[in-house]
Amino acid sequence: MLRHLAALLFAMALGVGAAHAQPRYDRGLEMHAIAIGLEARSLGLYVPSTYRPGQAAPLIIALHGRFSSAQAFHAISGLAAVAEARGAIVVYPESQTGVWNGGGHAILNRPGPPPDDAGFITAMIDAISADYTIDRSRVFLTGFDSGGGLAYALACQGRIPFAGIAVVSVLMWDFTRDECDTARATPMLIVHGRRDEQAPVGGDDAPGTTARRLGADATMAVWKRVNGCDRATTTGREDSAIYANCSSGAALAYVGVPGGSHDWFHTGERYELNRQGVDATALVDTFFFDRLRFLLPQARGTLQRARSWIVYAPSTYDPTKPTPVVVLLHGRPSNGGGMAYLTGMNGVAENNNFIVVYPDGIDNEWNAQFDISASAVSLSGRRSTLPQDDVGFLQTLMGDIAQDFNIDRSRLYLGGFSNGSFMTYRMACSAGDTFAAFAAISAGLYVELARYCSRSDPTPILIMNGTADGSVPYGGVLIPNRDRGDPIRISLGVQDTVATFARRNGCDMAGESTTFAERGESPGTNVVRFVPRNCRSGADVVLYAINGGGHTWPGHPRPQMEMGATNMDMDAGEVIWDFFSQHTLGPRS
Repeated sequence: MLRHLAALLFAMALGVGAAHAQPRYDRGLEMHAIAIGLEARSLGLYVPSTYRPGQAAPLIIALHGRFSSAQAFHAISGLAAVAEARGAIVVYPESQTGVWNGGGHAILNRPGPPPDDAGFITAMIDAISADYTIDRSRVFLTGFDSGGGLAYALACQGRIPFAGIAVVSVLMWDFTRDECDTARATPMLIVHGRRDEQAPVGGDDAPGTTARRLGADATMAVWKRVNGCDRATTTGREDSAIYANCSSGAALAYVGVPGGSHDWFHTGERYELNRQGVDATALVDTFFFDRLRFLLPQARGTLQRARSWIVYAPSTYDPTKPTPVVVLLHGRPSNGGGMAYLTGMNGVAENNNFIVVYPDGIDNEWNAQFDISASAVSLSGRRSTLPQDDVGFLQTLMGDIAQDFNIDRSRLYLGGFSNGSFMTYRMACSAGDTFAAFAAISAGLYVELARYCSRSDPTPILIMNGTADGSVPYGGVLIPNRDRGDPIRISLGVQDTVATFARRNGCDMAGESTTFAERGESPGTNVVRFVPRNCRSGADVVLYAINGGGHTWPGHPRPQMEMGATNMDMDAGEVIWDFFSQHTLGPRS
């Protein structure tokens, strides 16, 4: 039974003070493991202060998004307030592989055997019911992103009778629809950003697979059929609608958020990003517990481009203690989820108790230098069409993260891979007052940015590059001259990049070199670490040259990327965290 299984964590009551002026909740999660066959699965449990044994309580199952966690979703969602107001127990199961298995495991080319997430949810409900008095007629399910995909699948399977389901920022897969013919009628709320590129309003094909993501209309068509809904009783902007008179008695609602992206939508003046005027938690609360009063929100459009990101908080996260944050920027044309998969940084965060944030660049890339560049030529040779201020976005993002998490402002760190590393260099020259240290993997310093950086304040930086990188060559990026002159240099080579930061940080050009022992797991590659001497205090520069290494993340091979050899003599994430953990934001002499 749940209460007798090993507890991984219990976070004590949060003391509210000046250091954390606006907590999203007042208690952390009690983390548990339950046995599913031969495997242990993790979950977080929140029991409201009003719970009394023997008094039947509603149960809310909250499924986090891809590469996130129970602690992160608890902080972001604010469902603790719902639990306290409604006397509901909230349980946050954790996925086994970073994403939930809502079906289509082989179709989506996911590695390894498919986890039995449906069986996990069933066993979890039984375990909680053995220790707490649960009203089985009021078991609710909510999911964000990949968690919403599993919620759709569970609804279609009909094995668990839910009193209501609410999904946020996700539409259905075609393979889920095809298994929904005999679904049980279930009250369903769908909250969806109309500019969500990961769940496009018109649907799209998943690259490299035969799967298709349904659009909003096609997803709604499934649930109108299942619930027996005909005409909407209320309509609003962006195809928003409430179907309150469905023949099955199970209501259906769709909230289209104008300008909304991939987000668990918040309101509140202290949030500066994604201010569409929609509160996902409030919608879920009313739809579950006061459905007759459920209304479409007065959402509003905004000229500000909506942004998206993933947050992972370790099971040991304690909201009473300021916690370090590592921000990792993806390459092009990837996204935050791709960066989490590539780096394996969630595991490093779990072992070292820090939060990881994986933001998404607009159109899958970052604006590292086009606002200061005279030529505005990208690596592809095309002129940039990127108008966004990504420096401002990443700094503002830290303020929004601080609304949900107790973060240590003196220990914020930023790193990136490929295009994300070009942006990291920009941040190391523009945001040294926000982030304590930087790490750039598989990139060089833009020529235009080098001039800008030479005038910036010293910041500590780690640089890691493969000498056989075919995407961003070790010697720098050159593109043909359209006027048939000499090639145009876009970025410096690695040695010149290191020298630029060494000069800026007051380092000697000479330093100490160390060659790593080879483990025999990555023949043809080896690691040399170079550290310039006598850098200004707290502004050290470190180079990891991966001889024979490709455009890859050391320690985490991804064969399908086909971007060259991956060195396995070290784990880049562990090395980066070791570097970050030695630096705290403060005066540098």
